[in-house]
Amino acid sequence: MRRELTVPFEVRGERGLINVRVQPNDDPWASGHKLLVPDLDPEAFRGFPICLATLRYHGQGINAMMGWVQVITRQFDHDVSVDVLPFLAEAGPLYAYGHLPTFFDAPANPGHPDGEWRADTFLVIAPDVMHTRALEPVAAFGWGYRIVGGYPDTLDPVRRDATGWGGHHAALALAYPTWSFL
Repeated sequence: MRRELTVPFEVRGERGLINVRVQPNDDPWASGHKLLVPDLDPEAFRGFPICLATLRYHGQGINAMMGWVQVITRQFDHDVSVDVLPFLAEAGPLYAYGHLPTFFDAPANPGHPDGEWRADTFLVIAPDVMHTRALEPVAAFGWGYRIVGGYPDTLDPVRRDATGWGGHHAALALAYPTWSFL
């Protein structure tokens, strides 16, 4: 089942929309998990969510420079962490950054115990585009999955309040103390 959500936002005087689609992964081979797990057992990864968020925005050029920050909360071990690509972890908290960046994630954790894995995903801007390490959230959505009896169930995407970083300001500041989270 495909689950969709549209989240409006405004940046630099122009309006836009985040189009979010979350669906269970029916084909771990096609989604590219073989690149991450060479001895992939597709059945172990089947059913975990795939999240894709695209932007429509009326601003142009440098005005459309934005990024994504994602914070993960795992209910089964009470862990809260900033989700970044491993090779970019030391660079900062951004999951992606660029001109109208697309967000894509496909978590698959078949070894996790029963419980919830939730992501709060923030569309952000750097107010000065690229000169300082300051980020400001402009919109947010939540998504994730629940494991029950060893089987994943995709959670519907929901609109989140971006102000105050959805309660994750302290986790972001602790993980990236040289950055400002406005």
